[in-house]
Formats: sequence, structure tokens, C-alpha cells
Amino acid sequence: MNPLTHFKKTSSFCLLLFVLLGGPFSRTFAQSPPLDLWSADTQLTIRDKNTLNYSITAQTGYFEVYFDSNNNATWADAGPPYAIHTGGHIRIHGYLASPLFGGPYPAIVIGHGHHGHGDPNEAMLLAAFGYVALSIDGPGQGLSTGPPDTNQGWISVEEIMNVPAPHVSYLYHYAYAGMRALTLFEKLSDVSLNPFRIDRTRLGVIGASMGGQFTYYINGVDDRVKGAVGIAVAGDWRHISFYPGAWLYHGLYYYTRDGMPSRVDHLNTVSNFCDPTLTTFLNYFDPIAYAPTQHGPLLTIVGTHDQFFIVPAINSTYQRTGSAGTSPRFLKRIMMKPNGKHGVVDENSYAELYELIQNIDSWFKYCFSDGPLPPGTPAVHMDAQPTTMGFQVTAPAGERAINEVKLYYASQIDTRPSTVHDFGSISLAWDGSEYVGTIPIGTLPPAGPPVTPNNIIYLASVQDAANYTVTSRLYYRTRVMAFGQGFLPIIEHYPGDTFPVPPPPSCR
Repeated sequence: MNPLTHFKKTSSFCLLLFVLLGGPFSRTFAQSPPLDLWSADTQLTIRDKNTLNYSITAQTGYFEVYFDSNNNATWADAGPPYAIHTGGHIRIHGYLASPLFGGPYPAIVIGHGHHGHGDPNEAMLLAAFGYVALSIDGPGQGLSTGPPDTNQGWISVEEIMNVPAPHVSYLYHYAYAGMRALTLFEKLSDVSLNPFRIDRTRLGVIGASMGGQFTYYINGVDDRVKGAVGIAVAGDWRHISFYPGAWLYHGLYYYTRDGMPSRVDHLNTVSNFCDPTLTTFLNYFDPIAYAPTQHGPLLTIVGTHDQFFIVPAINSTYQRTGSAGTSPRFLKRIMMKPNGKHGVVDENSYAELYELIQNIDSWFKYCFSDGPLPPGTPAVHMDAQPTTMGFQVTAPAGERAINEVKLYYASQIDTRPSTVHDFGSISLAWDGSEYVGTIPIGTLPPAGPPVTPNNIIYLASVQDAANYTVTSRLYYRTRVMAFGQGFLPIIEHYPGDTFPVPPPPSCR
């Protein structure tokens, strides 16, 4: 089994979101990676409603939709002879659902994970909550045509060896298709009587895993987006690659065209960690490159034990995230799920799913309906005493009262168990200016060695009366966790293989 199939849909909990706006295209794009990929001309082509060539067929509870994404696409074979195809036709299939009465309603495009596909149940569930929803099959997935969603398809960023051509990559075509889906919403809102009750001024995007990347890409490029939720995603991929067992380096080494093992360079081959192909890939498709130009308010939801997006990268991506300057309501927040793996929550836990759905619901109410302002991102200070560790948390309230502040603590991050129990928690008390609490040195967390000032890992979580859950970044010892601090999470080996992966060399 290809291990990166675990970039899966996580669809059970992505399912409740809402969406926003389609304004005129007026953004000036910087002529440097990655925004030079999405030039003004490309954006005009994406937003051309006259080239959609769409069709809609009624099914029980939803509609099947087809539309043209890119009729002049270029991509590379995923296998021998690795030829370049030009003039390809990418036609996208999806599942559209809408509330039966009232409106107009916000509309949202949903992106699936690696090797996934769209889901009519997702679209119907969102419609039941009062939103128009379109769950698409990515290019080459489900009933859509186009390049296959493979590791080789991701890394294929060249038409000529070592000359950047990021428009060849699968990830480019996936984001392109998502933005064309926003254009379809605009087109359908123009139809007489607006039968699907779409509010073209409230468009948005959500996705998990590869769909989380999709969310960062689209929200980083398209000013029509007025609200976004990225689930199970982080950037800073070059740093991630240096962790033993990291998905990116492992995937490049064993699940793309033979390059690293042989050290022979070919077209769209990574022959070593300093290869120009890899540099192009990271410049254009690492989500951290899109983080500074996010348009709609962005909520990122991710587990502390994500096997693919390691915790220091979660922190650094969040730190880099900023506004493109098009939305006066722009905010960024993070919800780190303690003990959460790539699936974020336990699909069998109603309480965890309900908390996640409430958080997404509250976020989109803020984005699209002038809902309550969420709490600010908390900050944590740890002060070590001879026998205890004291914690002070600054947690700015939003427009609703804070109900609870918790501190989650652990001494290790081990992603290998199927169910993780590394983090314990304590409730913090309000002292009139901040939230405080203590943990005795030597306290045993649910798993791992006793906590001390030299090994403690922690984060603060805030819940308020508007059903928001907002967390701090993750801390290690007395500082925000970062690469180079000496902390190493234990990353589970890919299911189904035992390949050794040598550490990548540094590039200077």
C-alpha cells in the first residue's frame, strides 16, 4: 500500500462549513514564487464563466455536476516513459447540494485528501445546515479527467529538466479546479431565479490533508474567498524532511521516479536533496509559501500527533500566516487537538466530532454572518520552581465570555500508537489578570516519562460561550516549539513497508 494514501479524506469531521464572496479581480500579484504561477491572465482565465461548459443532473438529495477546468493543461506521466502531455482536457465532476427553500446561502467548495474523491454525503450534510456545497473529485480522481494524483504527479514541476514549470504539477491542477468551482458558483448564481440559491458574495473553501493544502493555495491566491478552514495541514516541508521517517523525504525516496537511490537525475526526478526539481516543488507547493497572503479569515485545525505535518512545522506555518490585505475581517486562529493524529479526532467519539463541528460553525458565522469575534490566540509563560512548574496564560476574550482554559502537557510526542495518550490536562484558574495553574515536577502524564522543566511540552486551550475552541501554539520547555531546539517527535513508520531512509544532506 502506498503510504501517502493516508493523506485521506478525513471527511467525517470536515463536514460543516460555510462560504463567502466573489468580488472583482483587482489584486496585483508579485512576480516571484509562488504567486507568479497565478498571474493576472491566469486568474482571468480561471474566472471566465463562459468556458465552464457545465452540466447538472438531478439525483436523490443532490445534483451531479460536470464542468471544464483547464482545456489546455500540461502534465507529466506518473510512470514510464514519464512523457509530458500538452493540450490536455481536465473536466471536473462533483456533488452539489443546496437547501430546498429560502436563501441566498453561502456556498463552499470542499477539497478531498490524497487519493480521495468527492462525497455526496458531505454536500448533503452541509445543505442541511443551510449552505450550498460542492464536493469535487480532483483531477484524475473519481469521475474527473486529468492527471493522476500520485507522488510523482506532485513532484512533476518541469517540462525541461531542472527548468521550473510548476503548472505541470498535480497540485497546480487541483488548486486550479477548486478556483474554477468558485467560478461555477458565480455562474449558477446568474441563472434565472437562482435555483440553487447561491450568494455569490459569500464563497469559501475547506479541506483536509491534501485538501488542507488546497485550502491554503486557494485562499492564498483568490480574493473571492471570504472564509477558509484548513484541516490536518502544515507547511515548512524542507524542515519536516529532516525528521527521521518524515513523509516527504520518504515519499520522494521510494514513491517517485528513481532518483535519490540511484543519484541519477532525469526529468522530474529528485536525485538528491539539493536538486533543482525539489527546490521548485517546495517554492511553489509548500503551503508556508502561501501563508502570508491569505484572503479570507483562516482557521487551521490539526493534531499534535499528525504523522505527516510535524508540530514545529505547525507552529512555523501559523507564525508565517498573514493577510493579503483584501479583508477587513481577516483573522487567523489555530485549534491543535491534543493527542490527535492525521485524522485529528476520533471518528467514533461523538464529543470530539461535535466540538470540531461547533468550532467550524462558529468560525464561519464570524466570516459570513458577522458572528461573534473568536478569542485571541493564547500565550503561555512557564516558570520553574524547585518542586513545581507554574503556568500563566494570557487569553484575550472575544465577544463572548470564556468558559474554560486548560493547559495540556506531555513529555513526549509518539505517533506510533493507534490511539495516543501522551497529553494530560489541568484546568487553569483566573487570578484577575491571567489564567494560572501549577504542575508538580515529576508528574506522570498518561504516557511517557515524568514531566520536568527540561522535557515538558504544553499548549493552552480556550473555550468560550460562542462554541469556539482556540489554542496556543505548542511550547517546549520555556519557548514556542521550533526546529533546532533538540526535540524529536517519534514518527510511526509507514504501514506496509520497512524501507530504511537515510537522512537528507543539508544544502548550502
